[in-house]
Amino acid sequence: MKNCILLVLQLVAVASCFSAPSKPGSSFSTSSSTTIPPPLEPRRNVASPDEDLRKMQQKHRPIAASFTPSNFNPHPALNNKHLQTIGGVFLRKNLDCAYVKEGVGGITNVLQAVASIALPSSTKLMGDEALGDDSTSTFWDERQRITSCCSQDFFSVDIKYASERKTTLQSVESNGLVVLIHGLESNSNSSLSTDMAAAYLNDGLDVVCINFRGCCGSPNDTIGGYHLGFTDDLKHFLKIISNLWDEDELFEKRPIYLSGFSLGANVVTKCLGELGEAALTLYNIHGAAVCGAPFDCERNIKYFESPGFNRAVYSQNFLKTLKKRAQEQLDQHCDGDPNTTAFDYQRAMAATTVAEVENAFIAPIYGFRDNIDYYRCTSCYYYLPGVAVPLYIINAQDDPFFDPEFYPIEETVDGGSLAPVKLLRTKHGGHLGYLFHQLEENET
Repeated sequence: MKNCILLVLQLVAVASCFSAPSKPGSSFSTSSSTTIPPPLEPRRNVASPDEDLRKMQQKHRPIAASFTPSNFNPHPALNNKHLQTIGGVFLRKNLDCAYVKEGVGGITNVLQAVASIALPSSTKLMGDEALGDDSTSTFWDERQRITSCCSQDFFSVDIKYASERKTTLQSVESNGLVVLIHGLESNSNSSLSTDMAAAYLNDGLDVVCINFRGCCGSPNDTIGGYHLGFTDDLKHFLKIISNLWDEDELFEKRPIYLSGFSLGANVVTKCLGELGEAALTLYNIHGAAVCGAPFDCERNIKYFESPGFNRAVYSQNFLKTLKKRAQEQLDQHCDGDPNTTAFDYQRAMAATTVAEVENAFIAPIYGFRDNIDYYRCTSCYYYLPGVAVPLYIINAQDDPFFDPEFYPIEETVDGGSLAPVKLLRTKHGGHLGYLFHQLEENET
């Protein structure tokens, strides 16, 4: 995991050379509405490719192109994609699993770690990790409840300061602020969230993790919560930060960075594509780095639900999670009425695939025509051309959740795209695994 974190931190180190621009007086709408084009075409809300966007992309393209990845070198006996994925759920905090010695000795330590695992009954296998009480934390310094942009719901953010607290969201000596977005059914207490935050803190950056609606230990106030492309709360929070420059005399204008993993990677990338040059001019976002970006969810759902291990383990686990969420939404917001018009409860409960339950439950709740429309509207691949600030994306070629045949190199600096996007595709790592790394002689 530290290897992956070091890759992410390279973006922050390079992007920190930016000088902060002055803040214009204009505001940004948090609406995510889109225009529906002809059938079979993805709907997008990408920043228009105007001259300002092209100029900013051209300026930042060399920065993205300069990112030099380090090498992820898992033990050859421990590089299986499913071992990496599931190991990431249970073994991430074990140092004997983060780094292993060559030969039998390293494998022995891993086997001992596996034998010591106590499996909670509620464990999820969606590439994140088993979560504890999401309403409390021993890692974060403080929590704030944020009223949503529509004033009808809320989400919570957890803050960790790099040095002594100066004012809300800023410590005395920090080099900037990282806004971190977690993955599906995760929260700020997940080991990925806290590990990434710890790495950013070591680089002198304050960190705030946005907990999606319903992920902070309290149910949200409106039906739904969040989805693959839900950027509303992130944009709203960025607006809150920008307002602090004028409202809080102690709050200095320092660089903002975005980071996220899995679903959070999709949200960050989509948001940057929607904002275009406004990411920097309005919100002072100097760069972003994400891991496990799904790119094209329409392709991925077919691969994710393919017969064999994927369907038996990952798909079925996710299906149970979605059905549980549908039941909770029915009970909390639809008076427990199985005949509700908010979504097709009967079809959702009878679904045998993730695609079926997303068609019956997720799509209608958020106003999509069907699950295919949902995938096309939210997949971050379609938003890459609108990205204007340096973006570093780290994915594993053997990620069992994503179609390995789809590799959008043409939308990156290495494929000739104008957008300042750098894509690193490691041979191994599974979905957010990156465990069992063998240190090379020059590594510490």
